[in-house]
Amino acid sequence: MKAHFLLPVLAILFFSCKKNKSDNGTPAILTKTYAFDSDANSTLMFKDGEAMADMTAEARRFKIGQVLRVKAVDATTIEVANFAPVDIADATVLLRLEGREQPVRLLHISKIRAHARQVITYPFVEGQALFQDTNGQTVDLSSLKASGIAPASVSFDFTGETELIKKLKLLGKLNWEVKYHDFDAADNPADNWKETPDARDFRRFSGLIINLAYLFQSEQTKTAFVNEIITDNNQVEMTAAQKQAAFEKIQAIPRFNCGIVVNVSGLGGGATFGVANHVLHDYLTKDVSFIAVHEIGHMIGYSHNSTMTYPVNNRGAVVATGKVYQEMVTKKELPVQATNYYMPGDL
Repeated sequence: MKAHFLLPVLAILFFSCKKNKSDNGTPAILTKTYAFDSDANSTLMFKDGEAMADMTAEARRFKIGQVLRVKAVDATTIEVANFAPVDIADATVLLRLEGREQPVRLLHISKIRAHARQVITYPFVEGQALFQDTNGQTVDLSSLKASGIAPASVSFDFTGETELIKKLKLLGKLNWEVKYHDFDAADNPADNWKETPDARDFRRFSGLIINLAYLFQSEQTKTAFVNEIITDNNQVEMTAAQKQAAFEKIQAIPRFNCGIVVNVSGLGGGATFGVANHVLHDYLTKDVSFIAVHEIGHMIGYSHNSTMTYPVNNRGAVVATGKVYQEMVTKKELPVQATNYYMPGDL
């Protein structure tokens, strides 16, 4: 009778722990799981009413390949932040220690809600001694419990097997760093920047910039771009090599200083990238790449004389990328969609 009772209990215990199995037969090490999915365990960025200074702060700058951003606050604490307007589930945070080749599986996130952030203490400071690296080898971090570790000695990444995480990881092909701005000049009310951007503007922009990055990481987009007839600023048709170089230049843009425009659909040049609210409203259901790619063309040095910005006879960069973007929308391939965007009232 007791045997019949113990078997299901043991089965429940076995399946209730998330463990990383090692490849060498040694006992698996439990990776501590965290949730950042409620007001009790996280705060929200870009929440209605948040101060402009906070929404546009340097601390809100993020790399497009690290939408789930982890950074050291000090020797004993780290910040975990989700810069996407969608929930991310089942992610593993990797810690890369100076002098160690393989990153360590630091913690597991069952769920982090859209635009959530939280500061936590390192698990090894809280007493966890043993971890595994990505090769399944045991790593003892107990020596760091008392002292912590200098922020300059660590870096972080995330990984996971969900479809969303796999798509977000592809954005690491691009160098883009994103930051939101209030570009309106107080002494020039007639300019084309929105006078006071609000939290909804930046929430929507976060999805647009992620989807644009997904467009430009795609080999399908690159092929369409290189095969398209595109002319340069002298209205001379570009070679395949020149178009490939231009595409790679887009991928390598170092900064996207993002703002909201009025009176026009977009503004771009240098590191500045601005779009109007109708673009932020439509990008989940329609092809808005004409406007976005037009401004990105300006950012890499092309003028209105080039079909990098305006098509001629329905040929040009915005035509080629637009077809791919529309296909991604139709196939629901983009990372941010109307079905997973966290605030339906924004749409």
